[in-house]
Amino acid sequence: MTDVTEKQVPKTTPEDGNQSEHEPWYSTLIQIGIPFFLAGLGTITAGLMLGNVQDWSVYREVNELFVLVSVLCGLKGNLDMCVASRICTHSNLGHLSIRKAVLQIMVGNMALVQLQAIVCAVLLSTLTVGINAAVNQDFSVEHYPLLTAAALITSSTSCFLLDSIVMVVILFSQHYSFNPDYMAIPIVASIGDVVTISLLSFSAALMYELCQSHLWIAICVVIGYVVVMMPVWLAVVLRNVYVRPILMVSWIPVIGALCISQIAGFVLSSSVEDFRAFAIFSPIINGIGGNLVSVQASHLGSVLYRRSSLGILPGDSRILEWPHRVYFRGTVYSRVTRILIAISVPGNVVLVILADYLRMAHVSVKWVFVVAFVVTSLLQLLILLWLAHALVHLLWRRKIDPDTAAIPYLTAVGDALGTGLLAVMFHLLRWTEEEYKPRDQPWLKISY
Repeated sequence: MTDVTEKQVPKTTPEDGNQSEHEPWYSTLIQIGIPFFLAGLGTITAGLMLGNVQDWSVYREVNELFVLVSVLCGLKGNLDMCVASRICTHSNLGHLSIRKAVLQIMVGNMALVQLQAIVCAVLLSTLTVGINAAVNQDFSVEHYPLLTAAALITSSTSCFLLDSIVMVVILFSQHYSFNPDYMAIPIVASIGDVVTISLLSFSAALMYELCQSHLWIAICVVIGYVVVMMPVWLAVVLRNVYVRPILMVSWIPVIGALCISQIAGFVLSSSVEDFRAFAIFSPIINGIGGNLVSVQASHLGSVLYRRSSLGILPGDSRILEWPHRVYFRGTVYSRVTRILIAISVPGNVVLVILADYLRMAHVSVKWVFVVAFVVTSLLQLLILLWLAHALVHLLWRRKIDPDTAAIPYLTAVGDALGTGLLAVMFHLLRWTEEEYKPRDQPWLKISY
């Protein structure tokens, strides 16, 4: 956290920091469960959207777009969920009770995310085109400005929309005494992927048409963001006392996480060619896994800030814990962990059946596929929850703000792990002749 924030942190006893244990379990379940299912509906919509746009001409001609879909959805997790986690911590520490501080925190975080979105979009498009050219020995001069312009429009616009919603939700939660850690991140996840996929698809399709005869338009868009907008946002960040200290330290986890997300992007790009349904279920497993582990990471950070000072672990906490202590009983966070696991299993069953129904207009999915998906998703979640405990405590011990550094790595690993496990699942189901086979055209078709 910033120096200013650390000075304002009220020192509490371990019992005060463990206040979530005194909250009724059904209250925690409702606060997590309702946003979780809203997020699930959002990831289903994102999967259906990706299943529709994968046949657009721009996706057939510019194959790198499939990589950008995955990494830009990951960028949403890296940036917007970090904002949600940081502001949730401010809320839990009482910093949002002062109107002047609220305005500074909101504007500063918005500016920081816009700055990061511009830099990351340029970096992502460069990496994507460069890796694709090296692997496939295919480089098109027209594709680079097209992809960069589409990535800039998508990342900047989606971050602005999602961060605005995050701030409203957190202020709403504080006013009505809800825990913002449970609500803000799932709300972002509920619409984040579909907003990102929609913006990227339509902006790329439009740029693809324009670049056929007017390549300079895409180049002007890139110059406008890099030369005009980026210095403006940088100036705002440097003048803001709440985000200026984290400007430099926030780049390493974000860029590192995006490099990890490239793995998920290339797995998705190769898998959608082999499995028609892969595009439908990939956003679901990645969105739900990233959503739940981000809730846990945000909760871990808030509890640590209430119980101790940055760099000092509470006496009953360790960096590496046995999995059963993390999942069931043995730490002050286990109660929330159990609720997340309990929500995941029935939640994934409902989401898979609902995604199949919305795709096919009737339920056609076999029980083997449902069980396989639930097991795959649960395995991903268990790994992520254990990793979240270790990573957040390690960062805390190293005096690194977990609200800034933990979620980017966790969501990136979640995307790579989820996409990889899903690809293995699809191959195993094909090998056992239990493959999910949707009809070629969905009942709702979006064309461009």
